[in-house]
Amino acid sequence: MPPKKSRQQQEQSRKKALETIAQKCAALGSETAAEDLWDQLQEALASNKELQQQLSQKSLECESLHSELETFRQKCTQLTDEVFHWRSKQEATYHSLRMERQTAKRGSAKIDHLEQQKEILVNAEKKVSACLSERSKNSEQALLLLEKANNGLQMELSHSMACWTSQLDKARSKLEIANFKHAALQKEASHLRKSVARASGVKDRAVAAAKAKVKEEMSTHHLMNKGIYTEETRNVVRLLVKAGCSRKFVGEVLSVTLQSAGITTVGTISPTTVARIVREGYFAAQIQLGYEMANTKSMTFSADGTGHRGINFNSRHVHLTVEDYTSPSPVGTAKQRATRFLGIQSSRDGSSEEAMIDWENTLKKIIDLYNGSPFGKRVGGLVKFIELLIKLVGMNTDHCSKEKKDARLLEELKAWAVDQHLGEEAMLGLSMAEINELFNKAEKEMIKSAGGQSKWNALSENVKANKRAKMVEAILARQGKEAFEELEESEQRFLRLFIWAGCGCHKDLNTVRGGYAAMSALWDVLGLKGPVLLANRDNDPVIQERTTALEEGDVPTLAQQRAFEKSACGAIKAAQIAGAIFNHKDNKKGHHDVFRFW
Repeated sequence: MPPKKSRQQQEQSRKKALETIAQKCAALGSETAAEDLWDQLQEALASNKELQQQLSQKSLECESLHSELETFRQKCTQLTDEVFHWRSKQEATYHSLRMERQTAKRGSAKIDHLEQQKEILVNAEKKVSACLSERSKNSEQALLLLEKANNGLQMELSHSMACWTSQLDKARSKLEIANFKHAALQKEASHLRKSVARASGVKDRAVAAAKAKVKEEMSTHHLMNKGIYTEETRNVVRLLVKAGCSRKFVGEVLSVTLQSAGITTVGTISPTTVARIVREGYFAAQIQLGYEMANTKSMTFSADGTGHRGINFNSRHVHLTVEDYTSPSPVGTAKQRATRFLGIQSSRDGSSEEAMIDWENTLKKIIDLYNGSPFGKRVGGLVKFIELLIKLVGMNTDHCSKEKKDARLLEELKAWAVDQHLGEEAMLGLSMAEINELFNKAEKEMIKSAGGQSKWNALSENVKANKRAKMVEAILARQGKEAFEELEESEQRFLRLFIWAGCGCHKDLNTVRGGYAAMSALWDVLGLKGPVLLANRDNDPVIQERTTALEEGDVPTLAQQRAFEKSACGAIKAAQIAGAIFNHKDNKKGHHDVFRFW
C-alpha cells in the first residue's frame, strides 16, 4: 500500500494544478492560440487515418502469417511421424546387423575349432604310422624267437614221451590198488545210505524247530540293538520325514505300520531323536558327497536364485560320475552319472561376488566334514579346495547377466587354482637355495612397494602377515603359469576347460516371438486385416478418439498415436489376458479355483 501524502504536499499540488489551468485559459483567450490548436487537430486527424490504414495492412499480414503457421504445424506433424517411422526401421536394421555379426563370430569360432581338430588328426596319423613300423620290426624278431622255441619244444617232446611211458607202467599198478579200495568204499556207501534213511526224521524235526524260532523273531522288530538305534530304523525314520510325516508322529506311524503287518514294535522314538537321525543323515550325505567329489575325474555345477520377501535364496547342484552302489560288480568298477543337491542357502545380496563366497563356503564345509570324518581318515588322503576347483569343467545356468558373471568368476577361480596347484608342484622340484632366492627377491619387492623398510616396520603384524600371504600366493601363481606353459596341449586344454551352458527355454521363447513377428508382417504384405486390437482400459478411449479423428480427416495427436502403437493384438496378447483372468498373480483377482472346478 503506497504511503499517504502530507497536507503540505497536497496543497502544493493543488496550487500547481490551478496555475496550469489559468495558463491554458489565458492561451485560449487569444486568437493566435486557437488557430494553432485547430491546425494541430487537423494534423492529428490525418495521422490517425494513416495509422488506421497501416493497422488494416498489418492485420491482413497477421492473417496470412496465421495461415502459414498452421501449414507449417501440419508439416511438422507429418515430419514427426516420418521420423518415428524411420527410427523404427533403423532399430530393426541395427538388430539384424547385430545378429549377422554374431553369426559371423560363431562361424569363425567353428572354423578355428575345425582347424585344431585337423591338426590333432594329422599328428595322430603320424604317431600311428610310427607305431606300425615299430610293430613290424618287433614281429620279425618274434618270428625268429618262435623258431628257436619250436626247436626246443621238439627236444622236450621226445624226452617227455620217454618219461610218460615209464609213468604209464606205474599208473597200471596204482589202478589195481584203486579197484581194491573201490570195493571197500561201496560197502561203506551202503552203510551210509541206511544212516541217511534214518536221519530224515531227525532233519524234519530240526527244520520245524528252526522255522518256529525264525517266525517268532520275524514277528518282533527291535528299534534298538544294545541301546543304539539300528540302521534299518534310521533309514525308515528318514524316509518318513522325507515323505512329509511330522517328527512328533514318526514313532507312532512306524509302530502302527508294523502292527498292521503283524509285527510287534519294541522301543519308542522321540521327536528329538528323529531330529538327530535326520541331522546324521545330512552329515552322512555331505561325507558321501565329499568322497564322490574326491574320486571323480571332472564335474560341473548348476545354480539358480530367486528372492522371497526381500531375502535372496540360491539353489545349487553338482553333476559328476559316481559309483553305482546297486550294481553287483566289485566296488568301484561300475559307474553312473549322478546329480547331487548342494542345498538352498540364503545370501546377503544378489551379487556375483556374494555368490562366489557362498560357493566357496559350501565346498569348504563339505571338505572339512569329509576330512574330519572317520570314513575320510580310513580311506586316506585329504581333499583340498584347489583340487575340486581343478576338476570343475563347466556350469549350467539361465541367461541372466548375474548367472553369466557367476560362471565367469568360477572360471577365473579355476584358473587361479590351476596356477596355485602347478606352482606348488613346481616348488617341490626346486632346491632350498632356489626357493630362498625366490622368496628373498619377492620380499624385497614387497617392502619396496610398501614404501621402504621404515614404513614396513611401522605396519602391524596382521597387515604384514596378509602381505606375506599375498606374496606367497603371487610366487606360486608365477611358478604355476611357467609350469603350465611347459605342459602338453592336451593337458593345458583339460586344465583350462570350462563350458558354460544356458537354459533353452529362452531360445524357445525367441522362436515363438520370431514366428509371431513374421506372421504380423505378412498381414501387411498381403494386405490382410489383422486380428482385432486388444487395448487396455486406459488406452481404449484414446484409440477411439484417434479413430474418430481419422474418419473426420484430422491428424491424430501424439498421445493418440502412442496409445495405438503400444496396444497389442494376436495370440500372445490373448494368452496374456487369459492368464490374467484364470491364473492372476494376485490371489484376490481372477477366477483361479472357480475356473479349475468348472
